[in-house]
Amino acid sequence: MAQHWWRRLPAEERREYLRSEKLATVALPFDPAFARMVRAIDLGLAADDRPAAQKASQALMDRVSRSLSIPTATIRVQGRRPPDGDGELHGIYRPAEGTERDQISVWMRTAKRKDVVATRTFLRTLLHEVGHHIDMRLLELPHSYHSKGFYQRESSLLRIITRGTTLAPTRTKSSSRPAERTPPPPPPKPDVQRGLALLRAAAEEISARRRKED
Repeated sequence: MAQHWWRRLPAEERREYLRSEKLATVALPFDPAFARMVRAIDLGLAADDRPAAQKASQALMDRVSRSLSIPTATIRVQGRRPPDGDGELHGIYRPAEGTERDQISVWMRTAKRKDVVATRTFLRTLLHEVGHHIDMRLLELPHSYHSKGFYQRESSLLRIITRGTTLAPTRTKSSSRPAERTPPPPPPKPDVQRGLALLRAAAEEISARRRKED
């Protein structure tokens, strides 16, 4: 049963998924400026200052894009997370249409309590969506599957970008595990193919709330 999804995939998509599995890191050169931008995001969230968090997130996105020689994406830091099935939507990546830029939206407040999320959580969400951008614009992985390799690349981005900050992950000695066999577990739908309706609904809800406030 676990292999049925694998057999149904076109051969080209199977090859893409396997290539994504094998790419464990992103060749992003370390830049000391990353730490300054991470601190600016932290300060923006601590002050509950959405424009400041967005400005710092955009600066980080632009710096990463320049370092990798790829087009940048527009960052939108939103307020309260919209519902997503049984949970809530943390972030979404939307590829560009026509001459527009790719767009990344990240929400900074929880859906139920409306609390500002922890900086580590926010940054991990942001880099998850940046990972989709890198898949699309650098690695030629058009479906940007949530493979094991994708999450390894996301972790490698986090290690590089938070180096020298209090948010840098600590290395722990992991226990030895058997190598994962292919075919891997079925991938969830990639962010690039979901969430547009939720994004529009969230925008409409925000607009309606603002009209009431006016």
